[in-house]
Amino acid sequence: MIQTRNVVILLALLLASTLAEEDPEPIFKVLGRELEMGFCFGDDIAVYRLTAGKRELLGQYSKPLISPPDAFKGRINTSIEYKGLLGLKITNLQFSDSGTYITECWSGNTMDNYRKHYIYVCNEEFGSQEISLTPGTGADLVCNMGSRQRGTVKWYRELHNISLFMDTQISFEPLQAEFKSLIRVHDKGSILHVSDEFIQDRARFFCLVMEREQCRSFQTIGQPEDPEMKSVYRSVGEKLVLTCSVDHLRQNHWKTPFGQVNSSAPLRLKGTTENQMSMSTSMNSEVYSLVIHPLTSEHSGSYKCFSTFLVEEYVVSVCPLLESTHISFSPGDKKVLLQCDFMSLPAINNKVEYISVLWYRNTGEQDIQIMDSGDPSLTLPKDLQGRVKFSQINSALILTDPKVEDNGMYWCVVLLDNDENYDDKDTDFNNDGGDEEDEVELYPLVMEEEYMDMCLFMQVTNLTFQPESEPESKSEPETSQTKYIVGAGLGGLLALAFLVGIVAVIKMRKKRSASVQGRDLELSEEEGRALKSTKT
Repeated sequence: MIQTRNVVILLALLLASTLAEEDPEPIFKVLGRELEMGFCFGDDIAVYRLTAGKRELLGQYSKPLISPPDAFKGRINTSIEYKGLLGLKITNLQFSDSGTYITECWSGNTMDNYRKHYIYVCNEEFGSQEISLTPGTGADLVCNMGSRQRGTVKWYRELHNISLFMDTQISFEPLQAEFKSLIRVHDKGSILHVSDEFIQDRARFFCLVMEREQCRSFQTIGQPEDPEMKSVYRSVGEKLVLTCSVDHLRQNHWKTPFGQVNSSAPLRLKGTTENQMSMSTSMNSEVYSLVIHPLTSEHSGSYKCFSTFLVEEYVVSVCPLLESTHISFSPGDKKVLLQCDFMSLPAINNKVEYISVLWYRNTGEQDIQIMDSGDPSLTLPKDLQGRVKFSQINSALILTDPKVEDNGMYWCVVLLDNDENYDDKDTDFNNDGGDEEDEVELYPLVMEEEYMDMCLFMQVTNLTFQPESEPESKSEPETSQTKYIVGAGLGGLLALAFLVGIVAVIKMRKKRSASVQGRDLELSEEEGRALKSTKT
């Protein structure tokens, strides 16, 4: 048994020497932290350090009495983690711990796993940052040099594994010839302008600032977080517009269940003349919309918009049945009841426990979920908080104290839990025929993703505010006011005429007085002349 084990170890050493020729995968850690060297299923884990081409055993789970090298004493811990995973940890990392390590996992005499790493122990880690896309095409990778302007930079890219692609201590050009046309170097290698091709497939980057062989700092540079997935529920025959804000100078496209769409030319499904998808975009607009019209159940699925990175993700559910109603409310109404009448559907028979009901609304900008029968923790929009209740009996939505702002379109969506879908499919495979098969054809599974629930029904309610009509009596004050104004005007005219008449009378009297005085003066003069003549 011991001899067999020795042979296996010899073969493992030969394998290790072969794998040692490959570049070890790097691990970046900060001084004083701890490092988990990996977990192993099986019976044993062993960790070695390569020093001058020789292996030093740091620790082995099956040999707890073996003492590690002096530099690691008191800092090596082996443990059994969750579900029997074996682990080995190095604590209180030192600069001298930087180097190459090998981890082996064993089950009996069989080595199940072999991993080789190069550990960089650095002074500090700078906060991660996002890749900076530049207008039109490409992106900038900016490494934080801190106060160390004389350091060199190592650049790593992570796809399936982490690999070194530039070391400014060696050259200001990429180490791989195929990358030379994809990378431009600036500021002594601390800034790289890279092509879209180089950052695709969710690539992540690491930069290390080095002083000779000692790592002083490292930083992670990655893509933005994926956008939140949006659920969209529509009915057969509708027109659907999925919006996406992009840089129109970049290479933009949509990924759909039917392939990639990146032009304004309509895309028809095979064997049809109606099912179309097209782009709606403008060179002067950042909106890059995918238009689908008319919708069919085949259009259900995942739709992703890319502008180098993923910008928007929609999951579209096309519901086979639709009902539409209109409800008006006035200021005096204390509540409005929005119905969701699905209980009479044949597809609901004996499946109520697998049903969930969602409520949405659209006030002109976007779809907003306001209720989920399976998730009571869902937060209501602020303007509806304290005014909306969900009826567990008939799945209706009760809106109290309705306001003008509540105008808009509301709809309920009835979903069949995917667990029940699987049960139905299993039943169908074991069924030679009958009524159940007809039901499946009538209500087909409309979601292509198996993890999605099946949409059975959608009911739309258009809620409209109806202001109260004004009573006729309200016009009387205006009429009285008009009469008052007209009367006042006439009165003013009469008063003016009266004043004019008075002035005229006064003037006439003055004229008459003057005339009388004139005649009296003439008579006096004549009498004087007559008296004078008599005296003579």
